[in-house]
Amino acid sequence: MKPTALMVLLLTGVFAQGCSIYKAATAPPPVEVERVRVGSDRTEVISVLGTPKLTEVTDGQRTDMFEFTSGYNQASKSRILFYIAGDFFTAGLSELVFWPLELAVLQGTEGRAVATYGSDNKVQIVNITTKDGKPWEH
Repeated sequence: MKPTALMVLLLTGVFAQGCSIYKAATAPPPVEVERVRVGSDRTEVISVLGTPKLTEVTDGQRTDMFEFTSGYNQASKSRILFYIAGDFFTAGLSELVFWPLELAVLQGTEGRAVATYGSDNKVQIVNITTKDGKPWEH
């Protein structure tokens, strides 16, 4: 192997070390979308889905639009131990596999929700989908 190629591989391993560990540690928790249903109070919807991206009031009805990422349960973060072992035994080269895997597969599912409330701030209509518009099935 040429010295330049070896240097690039070593620098990639050194600078990428820990990226998958960081991404796994900061991955979002699951969102309990099943708690958002017709009759839910607006404060409960916000506590589940976060701050609305957009709120509109039309004809006395408030509509909130949300974007969220639903991750995996906290036990799935045990993969960090596997990443640490891989980094240790490969001098960081395992990050070339772990980091893209973490970014592509293990960061959760992006979703969108639209909730319309009555004058009592209770949900009258709710629509929860994945980012690409398919029905939420998690």
